[in-house]
Amino acid sequence: MTRSISLFVGLCSVLALTGCGDDDAGGSDAAPDTTDIQGDRRAVVASIAENAILPAMQDFARAAAGLATAAETFSDTPTDDAARGAVQMRWVAANRAWQRVEMMQVGPAGRLDLTMAGEDRRDAIYSWPTVNRCRVDQELVEQAYLDPAAFASEAPNVRGLDALEYLLFRDNVFAEATQNSCSDMSRINTDGLWTEVVPVLLERRAAYAKTAAQMVQDDADALVARWEGADGFLLEFTTEDGSVYRSAQEGLNAISDALFYLDKETKDMKIADPAGLRECASGCEEGREFSAAPASLGSVAQNLRGFRAVFTGGDELGFDDLLDMLDQDALRAEMLTDIDDAIARADLLASNHETLATALESDRDGVLALHADIVRITTNLKTQFLTVLDLELPDRAEGDDD
Repeated sequence: MTRSISLFVGLCSVLALTGCGDDDAGGSDAAPDTTDIQGDRRAVVASIAENAILPAMQDFARAAAGLATAAETFSDTPTDDAARGAVQMRWVAANRAWQRVEMMQVGPAGRLDLTMAGEDRRDAIYSWPTVNRCRVDQELVEQAYLDPAAFASEAPNVRGLDALEYLLFRDNVFAEATQNSCSDMSRINTDGLWTEVVPVLLERRAAYAKTAAQMVQDDADALVARWEGADGFLLEFTTEDGSVYRSAQEGLNAISDALFYLDKETKDMKIADPAGLRECASGCEEGREFSAAPASLGSVAQNLRGFRAVFTGGDELGFDDLLDMLDQDALRAEMLTDIDDAIARADLLASNHETLATALESDRDGVLALHADIVRITTNLKTQFLTVLDLELPDRAEGDDD
């Protein structure tokens, strides 16, 4: 971040704490001074971007680099169980880091058609719920991954973290490691192409994983680079005369919109659908986030941590401070308590159960309690939080009764 932005955030933070009115504004019982509310809000936008969003992306880029290194070693020794275990651990670490970033789809990481300044960079890294494991098996036959430059033009769901999960953990899916996820009518099965691959399946999976992991690292580095630098998105996002948002309120709305991932993806798709709490649009099994890796509960916990980081500005200036400035300390305290309770419950479930599926079998009440924890958070998010801060309900949240 440039020195000018840091000074601006620091100044606005001091103004927010000391009051922005004149010397006769009164004591602590006086009504909040709204004359500099635009400055306060811009300071919050800058703080969340600098202290929550960018650090989370940087953390992921480091984790992605570790994954790429481990995948290269695995490619050199595809039959080595230790190398396979090491790359699986690196995938888990990278996925955990990314699940925090999932809550921060602002600007370049956001969808081009839904996000202001969106550049569709997220799906190249993690395309769930758009997954196609049969296509990954078809790529093992076609070997397009041997040419990384050409492979970059392939659909995102054959080269991101979700494709890597299937490549690295697929033995957890099938009783027979030589099976594939395509139908019997798929060409790789009807023409015997898969049968030809089986003798070299381990080697091909490892080579494919090497290419996919390197692409994830490249995409992670590119996302961070897009935010950093003298002409990066961070500067556009946080400066008063930036080219992206016409006002601090628009910036706050963009960040608030990203928080609704907790409502739709985390609460509904990751928990409610597998638990049978609502009717799945395309089948609960098809939409399940993880089919192979033991990552479902841990990912929910990281979504919640990403939400908390945005809400608190990475424990610097955040939405929670803005609520205090508006004399909404009760709402601030309630939301923080609910967030921390949900994180604690998700962590407990993750420590006791390998997957959400096993938790639903042996501790369904615990899973339902976690869902209820998140409902409390998202209910406040959609009502009091938006009302007090004069934010808009995103289109994706309309019509949700939870």
